[in-house]
Amino acid sequence: MRKNKALSVSDLIRDPGILASNPTHFSDCDDAEYVKEYGIGIDCHSKFIEVCIRYRSGKLILKAYGRFPTDWEGLVAGRDWCLEVLRTKASPAPDLSGPLHYLVESTASYHMPVCMAWGGKPTIINPAIAGAAKKKTDVLDAATLALHDQINVWRECYITGEDVRTLRVLISERERCIHDATAAGNRINNIITRFGLTVWRDGSVVKDPGIRAIVEDRISDQPSGAGDLCPFPIPMEVRLVLRSEYKKHDRLTTQAEEFKSRIFEKARSMDWETDTGTLPGDEMIRILSTAPQVGELTAVIWLAHVITPRRFRNAKALSAYCGLDPSLKTSAGKVTSAVIRGGSKPLHKALNMSAHRLIHYHNEAFGIWGYNLQQQTGKKKKAANAVARKLSVAMYYMMKTGTEFSYDNYNSIRNIDVFDIPVEDLVLINRDFRRYIRILKENGIHTTVGLATAYITCSLGACHGLGRKFFGLLKDFLDHLDHHVRYKQVYDEIQEKLKNKEDMDNEPAKS
Repeated sequence: MRKNKALSVSDLIRDPGILASNPTHFSDCDDAEYVKEYGIGIDCHSKFIEVCIRYRSGKLILKAYGRFPTDWEGLVAGRDWCLEVLRTKASPAPDLSGPLHYLVESTASYHMPVCMAWGGKPTIINPAIAGAAKKKTDVLDAATLALHDQINVWRECYITGEDVRTLRVLISERERCIHDATAAGNRINNIITRFGLTVWRDGSVVKDPGIRAIVEDRISDQPSGAGDLCPFPIPMEVRLVLRSEYKKHDRLTTQAEEFKSRIFEKARSMDWETDTGTLPGDEMIRILSTAPQVGELTAVIWLAHVITPRRFRNAKALSAYCGLDPSLKTSAGKVTSAVIRGGSKPLHKALNMSAHRLIHYHNEAFGIWGYNLQQQTGKKKKAANAVARKLSVAMYYMMKTGTEFSYDNYNSIRNIDVFDIPVEDLVLINRDFRRYIRILKENGIHTTVGLATAYITCSLGACHGLGRKFFGLLKDFLDHLDHHVRYKQVYDEIQEKLKNKEDMDNEPAKS
């Protein structure tokens, strides 16, 4: 019997009905995708949107194009036009009883009015990865997006509610106030330095009351004596600029505190989802704040961007959303590079700040692990990202289950099934281990199991004399344990022969 030919995506586009009519065609197809009945692509701009519809007409795929203004009536008219085309021109007519699906580019915030006017199930995609055609036009972009929508290139997006969007705006405004207030303080430092005043060495010119009093005295209408400061006065025109910067800093700092109060008020008034139900804002913030070095503000930032654990398939997907899951590039079975994806910048920043505090104090299990990793690798940023990833996983399960943080049943040590032999016998596998045997024994590491445990817990950083070459040897040994089984077998045979010889030597001489 002849084997069925595997069908390609182009076969499905030409005849989407083949999936339902001939399911056996896919018995030998390892990579098949479901093609939707239609596809809608929307290229967004500030003044108009370009819309493309791909729909079936018998065995053909036809396209319809439309351009609509971005006022509310125009956006609604664009949605109605799509529905009318699909009802009257598509053959067979698609099922429009469910939500309308479409693919839209995330150009600034121009896609949000489209999603609000069209409703349905949108997929929002970054234009940089949408894969536009070589010739760049709005019509071609919309056609490409419509094709991607029809063949399921991108996953459906989660659309946030009004409360979450409001909370995000408040958080963003607070961050802007803090940024601008910091910039004002830096400008004050810069200006007074130009005129010989260097009091900023002993403290902040805006936060330290004593230092600020000195600067305000120098920029007043009648400054006091110079003392041990620069004897040259600050010009009156510059004093006016400095006074303005101080007023700006104080105003922005006050606004930031007001926004912080409104942020907590909004977050506590909302109900947040767990895997099985909802919890009030006060309780959810309290639960998330039990994670090590995670404060209430970090917990609110987490809630505003994660929203619900049901959005993510697993903890790894959430870590990737936080920008903490590296994309590995491999060649010939080896990792050639690791690139950290962008992810959510506010979440990435908040979790990294908590991770840096954990590593700095290293009095928690996460912090001790991160500190040892930093000592072992010499890379502070890498260690902080690793600890932040652990925090993201922990907070994912805390939010999912609605329970407080606990180190119980948290496996911070990866289990490695390594055969147990004395460390001096590692030279049978790789002679380069010879120079490190003495250092390992001096630090109380006598077996390969103890060595693997010390490596995974990142406690080898305290062993002086173990450099990059040693860690490369050890990583290669742990990554290729299966290849070293024959060495273990030879080792066991040698040990068995030595034991038998010793037993024979210990037997009494026969008369």
